[in-house]
Amino acid sequence: MKRILTTCIVLLQVGCQSSSRSVERLSLEEKKKRLESLRQEALKLQAQISELEQAIQAEDPSFSLSRQVPVSYVVLSPRAFGSFLQFQGTVDNRQAVVLTAKIPAPVTRIYVQEGQFVAAGQVLLEQDAEVLRKNLAELRTRLELARTLYEKQKKLYEEGIGAEVQYLTAKNNKESLEATIASVEEQLRNAQIRAPFAGQVDALLTRVGELLSPGLPAVRLVSGGQWEIKAEIPESFLSNIAQGQEVEVFVPDLNLSFRSRVAVVSRNINPLSRTFTVVVREVPNSAAPQLRPNMVAYLRFPQNQSSTALVVPIDAIQFQDTVAYVYVARGDVARRMRIKVLATYGGEASIAGPVKAGDTVITTGAALITDGQRVQLVNEGG
Repeated sequence: MKRILTTCIVLLQVGCQSSSRSVERLSLEEKKKRLESLRQEALKLQAQISELEQAIQAEDPSFSLSRQVPVSYVVLSPRAFGSFLQFQGTVDNRQAVVLTAKIPAPVTRIYVQEGQFVAAGQVLLEQDAEVLRKNLAELRTRLELARTLYEKQKKLYEEGIGAEVQYLTAKNNKESLEATIASVEEQLRNAQIRAPFAGQVDALLTRVGELLSPGLPAVRLVSGGQWEIKAEIPESFLSNIAQGQEVEVFVPDLNLSFRSRVAVVSRNINPLSRTFTVVVREVPNSAAPQLRPNMVAYLRFPQNQSSTALVVPIDAIQFQDTVAYVYVARGDVARRMRIKVLATYGGEASIAGPVKAGDTVITTGAALITDGQRVQLVNEGG
């Protein structure tokens, strides 16, 4: 018998070596075909195994319980846990603006570059205003004459020589020219686009020579401060959120999170989306430089906080109708225990019931066993 066994082992080793050498000689397409063939054979074998297991189970109900099923597990230990209400919002900057032209004229000069930091009131670009300058020079010349005539008429009127009508006419001409000059000077100022606040030039939306009309965008300017996060929240959560409430802000693209407080809770409900607006404005100085307008951010509102919760992965919980239960390993035997789910968050659940600290709760594999099933505990932490 020993000789036969030895011979079989030798033949298996030779067969494996021969198979390995034969695989090496196969082309890529032949390897793919052989792999697919072996997979089909494995599926057929698995189907036969399942069929035999079902047949044996029908004749011997204790068969499934006698087999040890490998399962993952977690040992219950009290720890801090809390659920959150999470809503998606966007990052906004109250000082992120697009500056537009006020007069219709071509761009003659651009004084800044994209990415440049500018001071409040600094000239960013200038439009063609040569016609306005010539008109202004002419008006100032006329104003000098009007002032001279006015002074003379005023002196004559005060001495009782000149007529009142002539004095009033001279005064009206002078004041009319002064008002016209002020209007032209304002138009000249409008030919320059200035920074309304200190910030960074995010984009130049025009070029020298292009015609800018009133309302057309010219420069996008972004300030480094006054950031806020806005979120539209369903009205069903109106009672859960209040002004001044603590909130955690998470920006996934930056892997950035910080704590803040709700600054504004809108009193208006959008009739179309049935949502209300929540605004968070307290942003740490360390976080502000990393933010960008329109980035996605999440607002997390703490709920059901506990420092001594018993926590398990949600996959460990099984449901039968409305009843929740978990399997607890007693030695190598799984026992089903009815529990109450207190809160869930991030793929975990806080539970209560007959379970206690130190119990071994089965995680992965819990759906494959029944009460009284023998199990083999592997891979703690599931």
